[in-house]
Amino acid sequence: MQRLTQLLDLDALAGDDRFPIRALFHDADSRRLQMAAIDIGGWLDRREVLVSLDRFGAPGDDAWPVSMTRDELHDAPEWTDDSAAASALPPLIVGPFGYTFSPMLMAAGMATSADRTVPADPDEGNADLVSRSGGRVKNMERCSDLLGRDAFGPGGNMGKVADLVIEDMTVTGIITEDDTRVPLARLRHIAEQGHFVFD
Repeated sequence: MQRLTQLLDLDALAGDDRFPIRALFHDADSRRLQMAAIDIGGWLDRREVLVSLDRFGAPGDDAWPVSMTRDELHDAPEWTDDSAAASALPPLIVGPFGYTFSPMLMAAGMATSADRTVPADPDEGNADLVSRSGGRVKNMERCSDLLGRDAFGPGGNMGKVADLVIEDMTVTGIITEDDTRVPLARLRHIAEQGHFVFD
């Protein structure tokens, strides 16, 4: 058994090179881990690429070996977490003449506008893999998006989801803030508001 946070703390080890793992993605239906977003940029450059977990070996104590060369990593499809970039913007700015504007709102509007007006480029190698909206990967969910949600059981609020249980590269449970492990076999549904409801 592993925890999601343990896997995200590991570096991807490709030969002698180490790269931070920024995100893990699982299939929405089977909950099996499928892809990892690896930051292959340097100190000042953040460039994340998607790598299938089929290319990874068994996770170690401080690194997770990946059987790819540096050139293969540079040719891998890029992934940009647009939501993280937008959340780094200030919510409101006051201009020199007292006018206010919201960079976050402007970024969201431009992203929506781009989704409507910019056609997918058929020549892009990752056009079928990476969605244009919100930094999502098609047909997959980012594991860390499940963290921070409320969990409810028969006795009421169980607390917030602090971590995920990973067994055989599949999300099999949640871990609440008080370190209580709840198997997903008890999951009744995920409500429209995003919280978990367990039996």
